[in-house]
Amino acid sequence: METADAMDLRAGDGLPMSQRSSEGVARLLRKAILDGRLQPGQPLRERALAEELGISRTPIREALFILQGEGLVGLTPNRGATVRTITATDIAEIYALRAVLESHAAATAADRITEADLAQLEDAYARLERIGVHGNAHEQADADLQLHATIAKAAGNQLLRTMIGQVHAFTVTYRSQYPYSAEQVRRANVQHRAIIDALRDHDAARAEELMREHVSWSRELALDHFTEGDPPAEPPQRRAAP
Repeated sequence: METADAMDLRAGDGLPMSQRSSEGVARLLRKAILDGRLQPGQPLRERALAEELGISRTPIREALFILQGEGLVGLTPNRGATVRTITATDIAEIYALRAVLESHAAATAADRITEADLAQLEDAYARLERIGVHGNAHEQADADLQLHATIAKAAGNQLLRTMIGQVHAFTVTYRSQYPYSAEQVRRANVQHRAIIDALRDHDAARAEELMREHVSWSRELALDHFTEGDPPAEPPQRRAAP
């Protein structure tokens, strides 16, 4: 198996000083996982990474803990770190968590959203439309999550925003492996447009329900594209409406 000491992380003569923090290293490793240079199951050896990046092992170790918290890296005592292999159960659970967190964020944002927030949302939506089917899977995923992150920011709750950012980091790793079709792009944009309109109308109940439905639809697409062989988890049972 290829190990991290055989990987080219394109650090050249080492990381710039501004990127030598644990957060900077985490960004670099996250991107390498995202674009496939670091594969599921691949060991991440602290010493080899430190030598390649030209930094000490401390920010490497801290970065691996950050990525473990995001679900991208597994840490095993006495065995070190590896890139996590994503299963269908992981996907089902992370989207279920996204539905709870992001629907709450949408409802909260509807009460607090400002004109500046709405302008940022429109910019994010315009980027989604520009990319459309012409962008690759990574570009589509990045633009999609930019819009979702803008809604989380508009909610004005830093803890909620941080939690959503963590589940997004996990989502984008898998979502970037497959592009949306023209029909899927069209449907996603219709759903995004409806959410933005509900936020503009300050309709918390509608924004919450639309976001929940959108994330649930995205979950089904993710599971449909899953090919690892783990059987998809059963969706949580909905309670009957009163």
